[in-house]
Amino acid sequence: MRLALIDLGTNAVRFDVVDLGPGGEARRLHRERLAVRLGEGVFQTGRLGRAAMNRALAAFESFQKTIRDLGVERVTAFGTSALRDSANSDIFLATIKRRTGIDVRVISGQEEARLIAQGILAHEERDARDRVALVDIGGGSVEVTLCRGRRILRSTSFKLGVARLQQVFLKTVPPARAGGENAPLVKLRRHIRSLLAEGAPRGGWPRAARVIGSAGTVRALDRVHRADGGSVLDAEALRRWADRFARLGRVGLARVPAMDPKRIDTILAGAVVLEEIVRAVRADRVETTDFALRDGMLEEEARAIRGAGSALDFHLKDVFERAVRWGLPSRHLRHVESFARALFDRLAPLHRLARPWRDYLVAAAWVQDAGEAVSPVHHERHSYYMVKNGDLPGLDPWEREFIGQLVLWHKGGKLDRKEIPLEETVRRSAFFKLLALLRIVDALEKSRAHLVVLRAVRRERGRVRLDLGGEQSAVDLAVLRVEQKKELFEKIFGLSLIARSGRAR
Repeated sequence: MRLALIDLGTNAVRFDVVDLGPGGEARRLHRERLAVRLGEGVFQTGRLGRAAMNRALAAFESFQKTIRDLGVERVTAFGTSALRDSANSDIFLATIKRRTGIDVRVISGQEEARLIAQGILAHEERDARDRVALVDIGGGSVEVTLCRGRRILRSTSFKLGVARLQQVFLKTVPPARAGGENAPLVKLRRHIRSLLAEGAPRGGWPRAARVIGSAGTVRALDRVHRADGGSVLDAEALRRWADRFARLGRVGLARVPAMDPKRIDTILAGAVVLEEIVRAVRADRVETTDFALRDGMLEEEARAIRGAGSALDFHLKDVFERAVRWGLPSRHLRHVESFARALFDRLAPLHRLARPWRDYLVAAAWVQDAGEAVSPVHHERHSYYMVKNGDLPGLDPWEREFIGQLVLWHKGGKLDRKEIPLEETVRRSAFFKLLALLRIVDALEKSRAHLVVLRAVRRERGRVRLDLGGEQSAVDLAVLRVEQKKELFEKIFGLSLIARSGRAR
């Protein structure tokens, strides 16, 4: 599979195109970084500026041409802190989708931290005994993950990105020379320490042997330190650099050996926040890594191909949010999801489908009744149309068709296999098994789902038994509906199906 990865950050947008082999191995075909400065002024005004949006849009239009030229099959695009914090990000993202066809998903700080850690841990060999802190300093946020070996212990996102801190606290280069408690640097350090204390684990930050820093700010600080003859970059070295940077204007900063010109405005904020994190976890030194968010995004996709999870699993949240926008109550969706997961997991020895197929069952269960918002008559047809043509980010065309066909046939009736437009043998086999399960989910869902509990799924001699609990009239209705819906299940799996109240003997 040829995959495009786009990380739309506060300062820069990063774009990769890779070939993913059948075993999940990756070969990079293209890499690009454009400093679009999307977060310019956003932490002061709360809105994305027109010039910043135009720069980012131009970058996406350029990416779209590369995507076409390289024959990319799947595009995964994420937005981070500036988009999380701006009031007009929805309008901007809709413009990107309209002009380029690219869906940008805004991820939470927690998910960003997890993906960054995943990208680093998948590539960096570390002593399994050491506790280390993975730190990614972006323009709008800072992600800190404590881990031991490849095991993540805790991930936290802080609104401490360098562009944010520069705009809100330092403001000028160099910062104003106010004295005492009103000095910008004093206020900045107090703010950083406060947020780090609030986000610390119970009992405070545990000691980490090292900080491993990703993203450009940490690497820029490391290069400056080494160009000056330094070896170990630690808290004391960062304090000295912060003191030096605070006295220099832009011209003076540009003359510092190995200074990255793109970092001149934010290098002081970066030195201060990194120093405070190093002190908080009592690390001996800072090391750098080239791996970050895009690598975590790639690892998610590679894991799906290797069978550790489905690609859809990464986008299930988008399907859920779309179902809610279509008018389906979130509480009801969670009940329906519980039925789908329970049937799939407890009947795994029977259907013998790999774990990733469960995500397609859950997605179909969520959206099967979306068409009722259009009309209760033949609502399954409307649901199919909405799945095929709705805004469901990250789904491949075959996935939309697969889920859409599940939705189209979920109500019941005789099924002509020739009518199912799925040519690939594995997908066709999975489709009929999942449809058989979905019809049972539908039977339970139509019986006032919040009043019914699926207590047990038992495979007995020649049959499968569903034990139901909850409000008795709702359970009685569910038993009747399962009886109506079970024909395909029994045909596909060769076992009879019975649902009964948990009170039955």
